[in-house]
Amino acid sequence: MRELRSSAFWRAVLAEFLGSLLYALLGLGASLRWAPGPPSVTTLVQALGHVSGGHVNPAITLAFLLASQLSLPRALGYLLAQVLGMLAGAGVLYGVTPAPVRGTLGLSAVSRDRGAG
Repeated sequence: MRELRSSAFWRAVLAEFLGSLLYALLGLGASLRWAPGPPSVTTLVQALGHVSGGHVNPAITLAFLLASQLSLPRALGYLLAQVLGMLAGAGVLYGVTPAPVRGTLGLSAVSRDRGAG
């Protein structure tokens, strides 16, 4: 529990939140029908990796926890920050993207022109 009181812990959680927000914003944004795409997502890992490890993805955080490379409080903080960051990033993208470009916001869906078969 001492870890929860350290500024390094909260800085790392904030880095995961921001990384996840930008990952959702740029990752989903890149899947939309824009002209040129946004910067690569690997830029996020390079920019934030020294603060939190640059997990940015709950699956990676879970793998680190299961491999005993991450403490339980840190993993829970990262997971919460990542989920909230992804939701915030998707929300920002939804808000700033024009409806014709937005489409399904990167969600795979069956075309209305085609049947399920």
